[in-house]
This record gives sequence, structure tokens and C-alpha cells, in this order.
Amino acid sequence: MGSLVTGVKKIYQGLEWLSNQLGWIGGGLTAVMMIAVMREVIGRYFFNSPSDWSLELSCYLLVGLSYLAAAHTELMDGHIRIDFIYERFRGRAKAVVDMIIPLIGLTWAVIVVWQGGRLAFKSLAIGARSSQAMEWPLFPSQILVSIGGALLGLVLIAKIVKAAAALVKGGE
Repeated sequence: MGSLVTGVKKIYQGLEWLSNQLGWIGGGLTAVMMIAVMREVIGRYFFNSPSDWSLELSCYLLVGLSYLAAAHTELMDGHIRIDFIYERFRGRAKAVVDMIIPLIGLTWAVIVVWQGGRLAFKSLAIGARSSQAMEWPLFPSQILVSIGGALLGLVLIAKIVKAAAALVKGGE
């Protein structure tokens, strides 16, 4: 059991590192999105020259930002939970809840990866493009949904193993 816990700790540290890197990427995406929106506002209201691309780009970047940040948010326990109920649990009951919640999240993540991947690869195969003025390919933003879901799933699996180890340890 000790080597399993050590292995999970190493994987968890790797996921932490990866999620921090994705946090930096998300910050960069946010900066690009901010510049695009600023360009749109300045162009539209000061020069009467709106762009065709800034809203569409912002939407695509928001998809990437949201899904790539999901794993980092989970690592930092930033997702919504009903704390006033959760804080009442102690010991084994809390360890069981700490396993059930990530299992539910993992179910959702698996569906997101599966269906998001199907949609993305179908879009790639048929060359699907947006219906907006820029007609950008849909595949890149769609595949980010599956990548983010997969990273979230890995974090949730690590949390499940961690909770299971706490449950076993508490049962001794």
C-alpha cells in the first residue's frame, strides 16, 4: 500500500505542476481575450470600425480557458460544495464523502471526454467551421473540452485514491 500511495503522490505532484502551467496558459488566454475585447470596444465606439473576429475569438478562448482551468480549480478545492453540510462529516464518513464526490465528478468528466472527443473528431473529419464571419475551424476549441475533461478526470482519480487510502488507514 505504501508504494501505491507514493506513486499517487508523484502523479498528484505531476498533475499539480501541469495544472500550474495550464494556469499560466489560461492567464495568457485571458490577456489575449482582454486585448481582443479592448480592440473591439475602441474600434467600435471611437473609430466606428467594429471587427469581425474579436467576439468569435473571445468565445473560443473562453472555452479553452474554462475547461483547461477545471483541473487546477479541482486541485485547489475551488469547485462548489455545500460546506455547511460537508464540515459536519468526520473520520470515516468524511473519507467516504471524499470518495463519492470525485466519483460523481469523474462520471461527468468521462462523459465530457467521450462526447467532446466524438464531436471534435467529427468536426475535424468534415472540416466544420464556425458560422460567424471568420469561419474558423471548430476542432481546436472542441478538442480543448476533451483535454480539460481528461485532466480533470486524472485529478479526480488521484483524489479518489487519496480518499481510499485515508479510509483504509482509518479502518486499521
